[in-house]
Amino acid sequence: MELASVILVWLAYLLYAAAFAVFLIGFVTQRPWTNALGRWVATAALAAQAVGLVLRGVEAGHFPFAGLYESTVLLSCAIALVWSVAESLTRLKAIGLYVMPVVLVLLTVALVEYNPPVGLGPVLRSDIVVVHVTVMLVAIGCLYVAGGAAIIYLIEEALLRRRRPGGVLGRLPSLAALERLVYRATLLGVPFLTMGMAAGVIRAETFRVPGWATDPMVLLSVAAWAVYLALIAGRVRREWTGRAVSWLAVTGLVLLLVIRFAAVPYLSAFHTYGA
Repeated sequence: MELASVILVWLAYLLYAAAFAVFLIGFVTQRPWTNALGRWVATAALAAQAVGLVLRGVEAGHFPFAGLYESTVLLSCAIALVWSVAESLTRLKAIGLYVMPVVLVLLTVALVEYNPPVGLGPVLRSDIVVVHVTVMLVAIGCLYVAGGAAIIYLIEEALLRRRRPGGVLGRLPSLAALERLVYRATLLGVPFLTMGMAAGVIRAETFRVPGWATDPMVLLSVAAWAVYLALIAGRVRREWTGRAVSWLAVTGLVLLLVIRFAAVPYLSAFHTYGA
């Protein structure tokens, strides 16, 4: 069963790469059929990845989130799922060009660091841990998509300010559409981020983890949460629009990346997700 799981993850990896190639061809040639084809290929990749995760969980006997391999495959799946829903609702084609490489990088890390299924330690055998991981994955998926839209917004705005219209701008979504996506993805992600943080606090208190409130991962998470709250508040009050909102989304994305790839594996004294 584990062999089938790994094969499916590899299949998903190849299909995501194919989807990215199709999106890139569509971006360059502006052929209308390429976006639909890319979405179908990415959907097939997502289905293969999801089945692979299910098989991994059955083999391991627990929700597949322990260790770098499982957590990274799960994270990439969440990002692809959120992108798929967002792309279906908004039809912003350029976002796939950002999301597919992110998913491919995460899966590359996972496959390089592959490890066979292992049992969970006592501290991870808790329903609150599963809730914490699940809602945080949804939050991160939404906020990664918001960050990708923000990066595209800033690139497009820079080209416009330099009066370099060229052929690229004609292939990118409008600034207004990108700003809406940044705001809406953040608006969806922040409640899940809040719930995930609350579940993490409950977990830490339940297991009486000493010094959890000053742990670098916790402090960085609070900082990211504050950045996203400022983004939403500024957008609602119309104090910040466009460029400011995009920079806040990028700042939040950077903090999330630092949390995942620096704080969790190297700085945190107690956070075992992905250890």
